[in-house]
Amino acid sequence: MNVQAVALRLWAKSGDPFHPLLAHMLDTAAVAWAILEREPDRTRKLYAEDWGLEEEEALRWLAFLAGLHDLGKASPVFQAAWEEGARQVWDSGLTWDQKLAREVWVAHGVFTELYVKDFLKGQGFPLRLADPLAKGLGAHHGFLAQGEELKTARLHVKSETSEWKEVRNHLAQRLAQSLGLDFPLALPVEDAAAPAILRVMALASFADWIASDPRFFPYGRDPEREGYWQEALALGRKALEDLPWPRVSPRGVKTFEELFPFKPNPLQASVPELLQGAPREPVLLLVEAPMGLGKTEAALYASHLLRERLDHRGLYVALPTQATANGLFTRIKEFLERLSEGERWELQLQHGTALLNPQYAELLERARPVEVYDLEAERNPSEATGGVAASAWFSAKKRAMLAGHGVGTLDQALLGVLKVKHHFIRLWGLMNRVVVLDEVHAYDTYTSGLLRALLLWLRALGSSVILMTATLPKRKREELLSAWGVAGVELPPYPRVAAFSGDGLLGARHVPLEEKTLHLQGASPDVAQLAEALKARLPGALGAIVNTVDRAQALYQALGDGERITLDGLLDSFGPGPTQGAWPGLWESREEKGPWVVGKRLPDGTLVFLLHARFPAEERALREAVTLALFGKHGPRPERAILVATQVAEQSLDLDFDLLYSDLAPMDLLFQRAGRLHRHPRKRPEGHRTPVLLVGGLKDEPEFGQGLHWNRVYEDYVLLSTWLALQGREALRLPLDLEELLEEVYERDPESFPEGLRDRARKSHQNLKRRLEKDTRVAENLSLAELDRLLNQMDAAALASDFRLDDEEEDPHTQRFLTRLGEPSVSVVPLYRRGEGWFLDTEGRFPAKLKGSLGKEDVVALWSRVVRLSRFPIPQELLRENPPSAWTKTGLLRGLRALEIGRVFATEQMRVRVDLDPELGVVYLPV
Repeated sequence: MNVQAVALRLWAKSGDPFHPLLAHMLDTAAVAWAILEREPDRTRKLYAEDWGLEEEEALRWLAFLAGLHDLGKASPVFQAAWEEGARQVWDSGLTWDQKLAREVWVAHGVFTELYVKDFLKGQGFPLRLADPLAKGLGAHHGFLAQGEELKTARLHVKSETSEWKEVRNHLAQRLAQSLGLDFPLALPVEDAAAPAILRVMALASFADWIASDPRFFPYGRDPEREGYWQEALALGRKALEDLPWPRVSPRGVKTFEELFPFKPNPLQASVPELLQGAPREPVLLLVEAPMGLGKTEAALYASHLLRERLDHRGLYVALPTQATANGLFTRIKEFLERLSEGERWELQLQHGTALLNPQYAELLERARPVEVYDLEAERNPSEATGGVAASAWFSAKKRAMLAGHGVGTLDQALLGVLKVKHHFIRLWGLMNRVVVLDEVHAYDTYTSGLLRALLLWLRALGSSVILMTATLPKRKREELLSAWGVAGVELPPYPRVAAFSGDGLLGARHVPLEEKTLHLQGASPDVAQLAEALKARLPGALGAIVNTVDRAQALYQALGDGERITLDGLLDSFGPGPTQGAWPGLWESREEKGPWVVGKRLPDGTLVFLLHARFPAEERALREAVTLALFGKHGPRPERAILVATQVAEQSLDLDFDLLYSDLAPMDLLFQRAGRLHRHPRKRPEGHRTPVLLVGGLKDEPEFGQGLHWNRVYEDYVLLSTWLALQGREALRLPLDLEELLEEVYERDPESFPEGLRDRARKSHQNLKRRLEKDTRVAENLSLAELDRLLNQMDAAALASDFRLDDEEEDPHTQRFLTRLGEPSVSVVPLYRRGEGWFLDTEGRFPAKLKGSLGKEDVVALWSRVVRLSRFPIPQELLRENPPSAWTKTGLLRGLRALEIGRVFATEQMRVRVDLDPELGVVYLPV
């Protein structure tokens, strides 16, 4: 048998012409080579250090490994899958058990694991290197091979003739020869560290995605043709230009004033002082300061300094919510534009509803993001030239983290430490990057556990991290620092900035700030009394943050009946002169969204607005924009206005109220909410020259409102401790009181509670302790909490992989095992039935397709109406139903469920009807 001739018959991509397996292996190796060429010097150095090689030799070795990713296609099972290709292979002399190959299917990645391990051992590599490399390359389609899959694959291998192994050895040797790699290759490392394997896994998958695209690598090219390798390398380089894949190198440190139109304040000025003597290894920067003091600019400037000093490849800013990510996107874009100096830099907005963000959509204009809407559509590389832009190729969920820069939710980063499909791609995308983790106090115990795993991996992968927080209890701070490897350090008083390198403290600064006093007053939590109390405080721009959506809806209604305000009406009432420059996004969407209700006008002229998470996505986005326009830093402010909101107004939204009411909440969250009170210097209305924080339930007995269910949101012990800490206080001093009160609340011994509350505190504290311990264990079990869990299929961290969980899909079995714990929830599209048809609106003007094929406009229209619901038993019932067939064909919609407005959900104890009110959003009505 002519092994060389037979090897050329093996196919990797079917079609006319088909693409030979050897050709695809060379193409993938070429892309991997081209990727590393464009990476910063430090990335190549990390790869070289992984294997103890010089950079040029490491480049050949890594490209070779990437090319081996599809060696599993040199198997009877794969080659028999395409009839025409199978016939050619059979006729060339390679035969197989046709019944076994046809009836007992195994994915080719599983064969890759077996074949690569066998080949590397045959070349003299020890098992401790061959085995993890083979496992990693076998996972290039997203998951590690499972035990039963490997068992079945070994059954196939036993049935193969000896010629199959000869052909595979020829393919691997031919690949190595093209790369100038000589065997035996003596690697000076004793074993393969987990970060090194992850870097190989991700590089192989990324390169395979590009090399598999016929627009970049046409099929049918002869791999034995002279010059094939150089041609493949040229195609790989051009493909990366077309994507575009960043080529970023240090360009010199800029001053703070060159990047921002103002001088640095003491907080911002401390950053370069601390980083000046940083060694050339990853840095953790901790910024703890009250709200509204420019932490974002401090972090962005720090990212610039770290990038220049450490040759980092990009920036990712992770925030707690989609709303906060949307709010920061434009600021990050403007910052990068000042840095890029006209060079093309990629920026992706990364969360589930990114396509609804108009600024992000504008960046995608030149690169039609077809693939986001249609799973089968061809890619369309960007034609944009200079400045900050977003290309279609990176807009797909699993690829977004590969982009040079990103703004998004923390969840997108945390998926890297959960074994969802291609989780290692996400981690690799964060490698050698500056990662900003904002609002780190905002996460529960489970999510904080995942965050600790992420910090472990970021340090191991050579990334620098900036942690930002306003209200972080001491215990939580110590846990996060410990994940980085830092323990037992003494820090200066709050507010502060501290820098760490390795496991040591580089330096820390206390940041002196002007003291601000908020006057504290109790208020009735009863919505009727609260509504009257708020109206009595008018005129002014007032805020009320309550703990549940139901309370927000009830308070909005209790404020009184009024004329509904549409976006058109709102803009008309202020006029274009004072608003068009300050509210450009609202004016641009006026024609499209003018009829939508955004609030109401009471008979005395007071404007009342409602903001919470149970509005359809596009309506919530519009209400957020209106909220920022009216209660934000810029633009004209209404003389008489009240915003009623839930926790969505608590984090990162730059809101500024003349007076603020808050339901009683844990102390750290009260401080967060209080940061929206007199946030910016401005002239205040009469009666509001002094900042006043009204707190519901403060003066009452600590029941926190019977029937208000506050304890379903926050632990009773923490509310009790907060209530105690505030008794007798007439004011909060910022920042002086913050750290002291946080420690008092979270470190209070239950036995120190007053006698009448002691039993209640003791029981609640025990429940809290058990829940925190449980959530901590769940996070540790399900995440890559240790580096050696990357390839370990024997522990709980493999659960998502066992379920073959794709993070783009909803799965009723794994609802609780992603990035957030809590009650199960489901994303729905509210629909109205009219006869036999379904519609997005009550008038029946906009049809909703549930069957057949969807165009881009259909997908966007449906996705724009998504709302997430968690009220029992809605998720439990809807997740037992299949999504509409048309929706399963596109990534954005495949996990959604259709919800008929007016549907009744029932259990033995209750019946609830779901309605959609234009003013209130989704409402639950008992029936």
